[in-house]
Amino acid sequence: MTTRSTPPQPLAGAYVDAPAIHRERLSTQQIQGRSCCWCSGTPSPRFPVPILRDAPLYACAPCAAMYGVPAVEADQ
Repeated sequence: MTTRSTPPQPLAGAYVDAPAIHRERLSTQQIQGRSCCWCSGTPSPRFPVPILRDAPLYACAPCAAMYGVPAVEADQ
């Protein structure tokens, strides 16, 4: 009898193959949360990326899906 194995899920808060984020390389729009922190696309408040303490970084939906950023409710 064989069973299907499920791929291991990333730990909460662990991003999968995400490029490193360096504050000195981010644009003003990215630091202010007006652009995705990885691709400069339109960010979504549903996908916060809590990497920097003093900057509200967000991911766009495609980057969030690609790198495993969990969604949160928009009103938080």
